[in-house]
Amino acid sequence: MTLLKAFKTSHYSKNQIIFDHLFSYNSHIGATLSKRNPKLDEYLLGFDINNDTFFNLEKMIIILRRALSFLKCVSNNKGQILFVGTNSKTQVLTKTLGQTLNQPYVSGRWVKGLLTNWENISSSIKLYDLFLKKLSLSKKKKSNLESSLGGLKTLKALPAAIVILDLKSDQEVVKEASRLGIPVIALLDNTNSINIDQIDFPIIINTSSHLSIFFISSLIIQTLKESKFG
Repeated sequence: MTLLKAFKTSHYSKNQIIFDHLFSYNSHIGATLSKRNPKLDEYLLGFDINNDTFFNLEKMIIILRRALSFLKCVSNNKGQILFVGTNSKTQVLTKTLGQTLNQPYVSGRWVKGLLTNWENISSSIKLYDLFLKKLSLSKKKKSNLESSLGGLKTLKALPAAIVILDLKSDQEVVKEASRLGIPVIALLDNTNSINIDQIDFPIIINTSSHLSIFFISSLIIQTLKESKFG
């Protein structure tokens, strides 16, 4: 099922996100007690006999709605949203989000300084678009360039917001966004390796569940499509 098809057939409505979706995709399962991040304990409901924590679905939905509302606001104001997902779980979803919504995306290696050194990076993107695709490069080099820069051709200036599909893999993005004051929306779990302090709109979820990330992506598509057409 494609993301767009999921968006069209989703039971999500403006007024309610059905608990069953999050529960059935194990979206509420968190890290073990010993590996949890205490800063996120306020979102926990408890733990089971295996010491796995689980999130409070009501609180998860509240902060999810807040993040979606913010994205709708950005879209209504014609701001560009940069989607980032560079691990094997999120690469295809990231590309699909970008292409479906006509927004910039990075699904391959994050180019260091992409935001903080935007003027130089934007020149590289133009160079890539005009010349590099025509050069006699190996398939691997062309693929690497495409995954790093190919999704940025529509990015004309620094983005108004950034969506990260799995914070574990892309924490470097947050550092750059924070320096420039760019709001970050990020999917994250409650493992102790996650730093939530610089995330403006966290979406707390089981990021080990591909279906959870897929479902949140379909909600983002629905929200922004509604913003565009209504």
